[in-house]
Amino acid sequence: MKTEMPSIFSAKRTSFVRTSVIREILKLTVENSDILSFAGGLPNPNLLPKDILNTVMESVVKENIATAFQYGDSAGYLPLRTEISNKLTDVPLSSPKSIMITHGSQQGLDILGKMFMDSCTNVLLEDPVYLGALQAFSPYNPNFFSVPIEPDGPNLYWFEEIISQNKIHVFYANPSYQNPSTYTWSLEKRKQIAKILDEKEIILIEDEAYRYLDFKGTIYPSVSSFRKRSDLTFVLGSFSKILSPGFRLGWTVVPEVYQPLFTAIKQGNDLNSNQFSQVVVSKLLNVLDWKGHLHSIQKFYSQKKEILVSLLNEYLPEAQFSNPEGGMFLWVDYPKVSSKEFMDRCLASGVAMVPGSEFSPARRSSCYFRMNFSFLDKDDLEIGVKRITKVYRDINT
Repeated sequence: MKTEMPSIFSAKRTSFVRTSVIREILKLTVENSDILSFAGGLPNPNLLPKDILNTVMESVVKENIATAFQYGDSAGYLPLRTEISNKLTDVPLSSPKSIMITHGSQQGLDILGKMFMDSCTNVLLEDPVYLGALQAFSPYNPNFFSVPIEPDGPNLYWFEEIISQNKIHVFYANPSYQNPSTYTWSLEKRKQIAKILDEKEIILIEDEAYRYLDFKGTIYPSVSSFRKRSDLTFVLGSFSKILSPGFRLGWTVVPEVYQPLFTAIKQGNDLNSNQFSQVVVSKLLNVLDWKGHLHSIQKFYSQKKEILVSLLNEYLPEAQFSNPEGGMFLWVDYPKVSSKEFMDRCLASGVAMVPGSEFSPARRSSCYFRMNFSFLDKDDLEIGVKRITKVYRDINT
């Protein structure tokens, strides 16, 4: 049999690369506009204040062209780092110097993987877990352990069992409106786990991409804010969900001792993040009614969530899910179906969802599917649910 070229020349670590069915589904929906997609974590583009954005972009071109169209500091544009430190973090160590601007929070995950993970590293994950974290960490071939997540956070019994029986070096967590489960850690579990991490001297990578998407505007304190070992704490944030993914900007709060290494690795990746986007977003944060902007997003997504919940209850009451208080997804259990058959038949019927097995560290089979409600309008949400219902009924008759 002819050997494929990549298997001859690729580095050994590429054999650990994990593909994303989400990206493949998104590609399919772009190629076929008739497919209604619940698959991607797509913010609604109509929530971006276009009049203010136009004014800001014009002012950047007129007044900041020398800065915005040039290379920049690898750590990021200082005025943007200052805005983030003042408005978007609650970690005691946070300062403009500790904020590292990244090409989306995904780049932050990759850099932290390079910094801390190899075949001798034991990494604890939530189960289910954000697929992008698995993709970022897998090439470095760490040993993955997983702890079941409950509606109020990780199962503490299993968390302590795993920690006590294994030398865990890194714990990656998504505590607020977790992707994909939508679960949010309770205040008590945040404090308890922070204490355990301190006692065991474990690095925490805390992903707070959905922190500001609580439907009532509640902002939970980060797990990192309760840690005494701030030197073992990294917090990731993103503008993708609260402004636009098109800016491709995120940030990582990095302890002082690791800042030179983090910056050096980033220089090898891209020299610096998109300078024009950084200047634009910095000005946006300065002129926007930030609380009002967040409130409008929260209200809109709350209404969209209620629509999808109502449609599922009406057309497919067999579907089981918790009713989230924030975020962009429902985590839906479709009983009595094979996930692969269900996904394939849904795609053939013009509707896309992401199977739960994609979010399992061990790729365990699952009847769960992640459904996004933020992007489709009300009519398309209803059409999509009707298509899903028909497929489900056809399988179970």
